[in-house]
Amino acid sequence: TVNGDPAEQWQYDGHGWLTDISHLSEGHRVAVHYGYDDKGRLTGECQTVENPETGELLWQHETKHAYNEQGLANRVTPDSLPPVEWLTYGSGYLAGMKLGGTPLVEYTRDRLHRETVRSFGSMAGSNAAYELTSTYTPAGQLQSQHLNSLVYDRDYGW
Repeated sequence: TVNGDPAEQWQYDGHGWLTDISHLSEGHRVAVHYGYDDKGRLTGECQTVENPETGELLWQHETKHAYNEQGLANRVTPDSLPPVEWLTYGSGYLAGMKLGGTPLVEYTRDRLHRETVRSFGSMAGSNAAYELTSTYTPAGQLQSQHLNSLVYDRDYGW
């Protein structure tokens, strides 16, 4: 305890899911509040800073989480910022990421789902500033990585 207030607080709901956690920091109550859907998936988190004496809210930030039809996390939307999206295929293999509608990175994979090309920078995809190409040995070991610039070029020996 600090001045009679609990220094840390942890709260759970009837399912045993963490709903609130807080601590005192420099005289302020700093907390994170979690929300879940009926499947137990995190749907939102709200971070707050309050004056513990008055209860006045000094700062707040909220982030929302979304899931695709398979139940895999595919979108995070922070307050006042564009959403970050994970583009997946199959059972959840990562195919790329977007910030708002802008591609950040895209992955090309072989039939074994190993990354063969990573496109990123500027606008990913066909207009990417950079492409990292990876090759593999017949045994599945990473054989080489080549970036379409002279800065990064690696070959591996096994």
